[in-house]
Amino acid sequence: MNQQPDSSASEMDALLQALWTQNYGILLERLQLIRNASAQLAAGFLDCETRKDAESAAHKLAGILGTFGLPQGSAVASKIEASLAPEEPADGPQLRSWLEELEAIIASRS
Repeated sequence: MNQQPDSSASEMDALLQALWTQNYGILLERLQLIRNASAQLAAGFLDCETRKDAESAAHKLAGILGTFGLPQGSAVASKIEASLAPEEPADGPQLRSWLEELEAIIASRS
């Protein structure tokens, strides 16, 4: 049986790291949109546009974090997305908790 050399795995790791580095700023922007929603909730009012932007950002994070080896990040982002759906009552303390968890997961990959 002919086995692939370890260089294929190393090349894939290098490619994923390069993609992570390229897209890190975008990930931070998406986190900021969720932070904005969390701050508005803490202040007592979450406007529709901020909520929609944060829900979309969480959706995108949920979709990409697993690719970068952060499946727990995808799971947390999915919870955030669901909590920001228009038909859901927003829970500020829960959102803040999930946001902090998501930030820590993303920081662990950097």
